Amino acid sequence: MKKTFKYNLDTPDRLDKYLKNKLPNLSRTNIQKLIENNLVLIDGYSVKSSFQLKFNQTIQIDTKDFKNEKSHLKPQKMKLDILYEDNDILVLNKESGMVVHPGIGNRSHTLLNGVLDYCENLSVMNNDRPGVIHRLDKDTSGAIVFAKNNESHYYISEQFANRKINKEYKAIVWGNLSDEIEINGFLRRDPRNRLKFKLFNANGKYSISVVKPCSLFSIPLSFITVLPLTGRTHQIRVHLSSIGHPIIKDDLYNGGDNIINGFHEKDRNNILSILSKIDRFALHARRLELNHPKTKKNMIFEAPYPNDYLETLKKLNEYK
Repeated sequence: MKKTFKYNLDTPDRLDKYLKNKLPNLSRTNIQKLIENNLVLIDGYSVKSSFQLKFNQTIQIDTKDFKNEKSHLKPQKMKLDILYEDNDILVLNKESGMVVHPGIGNRSHTLLNGVLDYCENLSVMNNDRPGVIHRLDKDTSGAIVFAKNNESHYYISEQFANRKINKEYKAIVWGNLSDEIEINGFLRRDPRNRLKFKLFNANGKYSISVVKPCSLFSIPLSFITVLPLTGRTHQIRVHLSSIGHPIIKDDLYNGGDNIINGFHEKDRNNILSILSKIDRFALHARRLELNHPKTKKNMIFEAPYPNDYLETLKKLNEYK
């Protein structure tokens, strides 16, 4: 992506300050990062962020070379379930078991590898995670959005940060949850298990979720809607576990199959028949609502349930 324009003001101005006003969808930090990587040229020359612009100088912004620094990320052909696509965003229905982007222990065959093969252009706000605005846990299925350019990335990131994006998740949890409940607190690493997060009364990242029952059953399981008003790592899983309704099959947060031993013997066979339909924790990002970065129109994306989730719900509905 290239942009070229003339500085047409009579008075000098700092380059990064001027570009922040010219490109309001980019943060000053990201503008400075582009300048430091020699992707902003003044009359064909690399300069510093503090450079004082003069009348009629030519400013050129080029993110092509910046994009090429991602060569260690290998495009890999894979089937993508596309919910929506245009020149600015790509919305996918992520399958369970798929890691969103490469990291320690997952260097390839992630969703991002597939997106890189499919998309010629992605945002470059982060070289290691081009296009990635938010994440879903490996076993969580559902709606996720990628940015195709920096302006879209910044605009949508700002919506996430300001809690203006509405997210709706569906979960199957242990126990009978019949009332709407709001869960809040501070999330940080569990000192006894660094793989887990835990809810505390203070110190950590503030989190809040609203939980609503969808269906009640004659056995101790519930189908619920979760509206996370913040987006913290493992937030929904931690919140549901904290109120004694962990997601089924979520071993890390006390929702493993062994919990069945705490319920009446008459329910166990029925519960086992439901648990046999799914082999990962039952959390699905059902709905994503945001303002489009270019048109500014409100858009709603709904991700169909995957087959394992549908089969589990079908069996569960026998006990309404």
